[in-house]
Amino acid sequence: MRILCLGDSIMQYNDCTTYPQTGWVQELARFFPVETEFLHFAKNGRSTKSFIDEGRFDAVKQAARAGDFALIQFGHNDEKAQDAARYTDPGAGGAFRANLTRFVCELRALGAKPILLTPIARRKFSAEHTLEDTHGDYPAAVLAVARAQDVPCIDMTALSGAYLAARGEAASRALFMHFDGGLYENFPDGKADNSHLRPDGAFAFARIAARELAALGTKRADYAGLSAAVITRAMDAAEFEKDTGDESLLA
Repeated sequence: MRILCLGDSIMQYNDCTTYPQTGWVQELARFFPVETEFLHFAKNGRSTKSFIDEGRFDAVKQAARAGDFALIQFGHNDEKAQDAARYTDPGAGGAFRANLTRFVCELRALGAKPILLTPIARRKFSAEHTLEDTHGDYPAAVLAVARAQDVPCIDMTALSGAYLAARGEAASRALFMHFDGGLYENFPDGKADNSHLRPDGAFAFARIAARELAALGTKRADYAGLSAAVITRAMDAAEFEKDTGDESLLA
């Protein structure tokens, strides 16, 4: 099984030079058999626009094979209205929806099976257990494209947001690139980054995504092979409910 990964730095595969920064897809591999092949195309700082303009989507299409699955997650950089090279409008008729639609349609034409994901929530709290929305209209735009194209979508904004709110502002710091100096050789002075993930954060959100992927086959027969491959032992429902405090997320 091959899984193509299209996205930005939140998904990107990180090497030793940026440790402990970890893309959540790096941890998603733990939930699949070792022979599963992840093809990493996600890149730091990219939006749907720059991903296309730089030829990165062309590279995805050249690599894609019939039967591949494709995880597509953008939003963090499409939101940057001050940057014309990356910004896309999330509204109806806007470039964000058009670009996502292009990814879905052109991958399907090659025989691949796309899955859209809304962006992971940023760690921005207004109170200890109250998370602020930072993604605006972008998650809704992803969901709208999914409905229009009849493609599966995992609402990672809602799921990760519920998880962070349950953990709280203080405890969730350990999930992100937000730490004091003297802990990591790559960042001797520390860092205060509430978007990018450390290994524990990447694992937590990968586990959420894996649970959704495991359930996907019950709704879509064409994704049953992907669902059947997910290793579910580490995703006990009671444990997940305890983490999030929200039983409705298990539906």
